[in-house]
Amino acid sequence: MAETTPLLTSNLQDRDPEIIVTIPENKAHISLINNKPLKAIIHIIVLFIISTAFVYLTLKIYLPTLDENQRQHLHLPKGIEDLRALNKMLNEYMDRYNYQIMLSYSVIYIYLQTFSIPGSMWLSILGGALFSMPIALLLICSCAGIGSSNCYLLSKTYGKSFVKSRYRSKLDAWSRQLDKHSHSLLNYMIIVRISPLPPHWFINIAAPHVGVPLIPFFLGTFFGVLGHTLIYVQAGMTINDLTSDQEFTIFSWKNVGVLALIAVAVMIPVWIRKKAGVDNEIYQEIDHEQNDS
Repeated sequence: MAETTPLLTSNLQDRDPEIIVTIPENKAHISLINNKPLKAIIHIIVLFIISTAFVYLTLKIYLPTLDENQRQHLHLPKGIEDLRALNKMLNEYMDRYNYQIMLSYSVIYIYLQTFSIPGSMWLSILGGALFSMPIALLLICSCAGIGSSNCYLLSKTYGKSFVKSRYRSKLDAWSRQLDKHSHSLLNYMIIVRISPLPPHWFINIAAPHVGVPLIPFFLGTFFGVLGHTLIYVQAGMTINDLTSDQEFTIFSWKNVGVLALIAVAVMIPVWIRKKAGVDNEIYQEIDHEQNDS
């Protein structure tokens, strides 16, 4: 049975007749089938399941066979004790399975970054404990860049309606800032990555909707996380030498100073451009962005 709904009623003292529109019953079914947000959610869920299965198979194939006692330590660390136990267990196999462990580590890191799952900090510290400084830095920065770019592409492909409806005011504010920094976009993205605000997951999902191209996004992530990664790797290198959890520190005045020096180094080219007559007020824009967040 068809439903009738008044579309337009005249207010001119019934001089014009009421206009009636007929809506077929199956219209609701059609709207459900063509519901783009629902399709996007289904696609993301399917991709998440496939990715999770891929991570599981990678660990199953490339990691050595573990006994029951060792297997209980094979999970994302949630604290120093978990991290120390996992590091001790993996170090027993590093000589024979170095590349397999490196591959498994990379797959897990990219997986966490792709779906914005917490735990990357602990993996970065573990990387410092397992690998040498140059390898750990290159590996972690590359995985962070690839995983964040995957998140960028997922948001661009499936998250347009959700992100724009949920964060419209922040997107508009950030878009205006990016327009002013289009001539120094890479420097800007590096500084944003160094800064703790806005959170990195928001940068990943918002960047494609404010006009940040993929290549500057990847490079900005790669170099922007270098300072944090250096601190985490240094922390990981001290795990085996610690006698108590109280000795383990990540954030200190020294580390803050390192990040500040990196930010200043990134700003030097921008300062030179400004002195040459190019308008670039990046510090003010970053402060404004942090206040908006």
